[in-house]
Amino acid sequence: MKLRARAALFAFFVVAILSAQQVAALASDPVETPPRPDGKEADMSKPVQVYILMGQSNMLGFGKVQGLADACKNKGLYPYLIDDDGNWTVRKDVRFVRVMCSGSGPSKTYNNEWMTISGNIGPEMGIGHHVGHVTEAPVMILKSCIGNRSLGYDLLPPSAEGYAGNPDPSKRPTPGPWYAGVQYDGDVAAAKQVLADLGKHYPGAKRYEVAGFFWWQGDKDFRNAEHAASYEKNLLCLIESLREDFDAPNARFVCATLGQTSKGAGGPQGQILEATLNIDGERGKYRDHKGMVASVYSHPLSMGGSSSGHYGGNAETYMNIGQAMGEAMARLITNGPGAPVTVAGIDIDELDGSLKKAYKCIVDGKLNQAGESIGPYLAAADGKPAEQVAHARKLEEHLTGLVEASIEAMEDFRNKGHYCQLRDALAENDKSHSGIAAYDRMQVLWAADLATEEAIREMVIGDELGAIVARKERTSEAAFFGLINAFMAEHPDSAYAFMAEDLIEPTNAALQDLFHGIEDLEDLGDMYSKYEVIEEASSRFAKIPRFDEAAERWAAEAKDPAVKESISAGKAYADVFEDLAKLKEKLASSQAKDRQITSPSKRAKAEERTMSSHLKKLESLADKLEKLADKHEGTYYGRAARRSFQDYTDSKGQTLTDAREK
Repeated sequence: MKLRARAALFAFFVVAILSAQQVAALASDPVETPPRPDGKEADMSKPVQVYILMGQSNMLGFGKVQGLADACKNKGLYPYLIDDDGNWTVRKDVRFVRVMCSGSGPSKTYNNEWMTISGNIGPEMGIGHHVGHVTEAPVMILKSCIGNRSLGYDLLPPSAEGYAGNPDPSKRPTPGPWYAGVQYDGDVAAAKQVLADLGKHYPGAKRYEVAGFFWWQGDKDFRNAEHAASYEKNLLCLIESLREDFDAPNARFVCATLGQTSKGAGGPQGQILEATLNIDGERGKYRDHKGMVASVYSHPLSMGGSSSGHYGGNAETYMNIGQAMGEAMARLITNGPGAPVTVAGIDIDELDGSLKKAYKCIVDGKLNQAGESIGPYLAAADGKPAEQVAHARKLEEHLTGLVEASIEAMEDFRNKGHYCQLRDALAENDKSHSGIAAYDRMQVLWAADLATEEAIREMVIGDELGAIVARKERTSEAAFFGLINAFMAEHPDSAYAFMAEDLIEPTNAALQDLFHGIEDLEDLGDMYSKYEVIEEASSRFAKIPRFDEAAERWAAEAKDPAVKESISAGKAYADVFEDLAKLKEKLASSQAKDRQITSPSKRAKAEERTMSSHLKKLESLADKLEKLADKHEGTYYGRAARRSFQDYTDSKGQTLTDAREK
């Protein structure tokens, strides 16, 4: 794994202790935009790093290649995809394999090639280039998915409540009628078939490791209230089941939200968005996900359209989201638990004994001990092999960079008045840096600074903030917000007041997004969704003064007869489409049973009865919409019901669609 730069000083409050490795990470750049492929093959002595992509139709991919060509050649986007002559580049270190099956049916291979543009795309191109760029080993991007599947039923993982497949993984998928989890089982089985014949899909490969999973899905789930409400729980089960089924307990997991759903959205789409963001290891709810799970907020990356319309086939949407997912995975595999620490450009196996010792000291953070080995080695360079001397100079250069990064970071703490961080970094780094002349000179100055009255006062304040932050995991978001506000009011002139403000910035931003979303719903006249959003938001934001003040105003507005009528109309409209989702699931189940009938004539009659029953029930739902349109003529839901009923009529009673404005 290449050690890639990760930039900018991490503005982290909780009394940060900077080890040598941490300083190296803090001093480096963010995940780089991949360069054009160099045409070189990967190191085939290493096992293939497999990344499995799953989801539904958006993961499957509908980005139009014509639009991608325009983006690359005329807009200057995604430069790693084209060469100087305008031809599509080819990565010889990343293999792209795509398979697809329907439930327990047989799988078919659609792609088995080096990564290049050969037709319409999904997010795999952005993913493959970013992950391949930070990985020395060969990489396989293995996509196994099909459209129109829900996590709450078709893709339900074996560890989730309601899974109806065989508990024995070797006997999945279970043949026969459609069942809860059949598509999960089918997609996993299809991916395993590829890995069982590894050499056919990655020429020359003998071994593999499943290094990570990518997930982009949720469109079908938001059309079912129960599935949307269970989405977070099912996502957690999905991570657990995938790691178990592929024997990959340390595999990273990256998922993306639906592009059309913005923060603060209400209803089922808002639930799915919240669930997806909640599992993020940095900003989510689960401490054990840190360094292992990441979520990508796709709304700012989408170029318009919605998941149900495949974003109008806009290739930039698929590339933008794929890049973000690839960058998220690159960070996990280079920074997360178990990620190797290396010295770029040096293979430890090529070093002689004393330099191996220095190398190990560097990656273990024992910089002073590394210096004690490298200095004498270079002083006696005459007579040593030239290549070993060159390695020694690289190690010295790397060591110098680490020490300079430590000094720069600690100087930044001093200049900003972050004396707690300076104090604790000094205590930690003294163990690994003492004896290095450049560090020792600065250590004297820092110790003197920490003895001043100003520093002592600021350290008391900083430790107070540290105690508040330490309780964050045991404190509700609203209560933490209140504690930070009180701290800022008590210490307005402290450097730590500005740091405290950063700690509640995500909550302030989420509130702002919520208010904008509610305003949008008000402008539409969608009062039902507005109050659904408010009710859901209350569990998160209640007791934050800004929200409570608005909630009082909203509660008063809800007593208005016209608002009550709008909410009632919205509830009736939403109920129709909840019933429609259940009706579609029942149709799919009945049709699956019909397909098991061996007699063609009996099967045809059964299929006719099933469809006749379905259309009759569909007609009943359409009648409800027509009555709703008549009763609430001219209102938001009256217009939506009228459009939906008209679409039903135009389809000659075959389909019923949700016609709400977005």
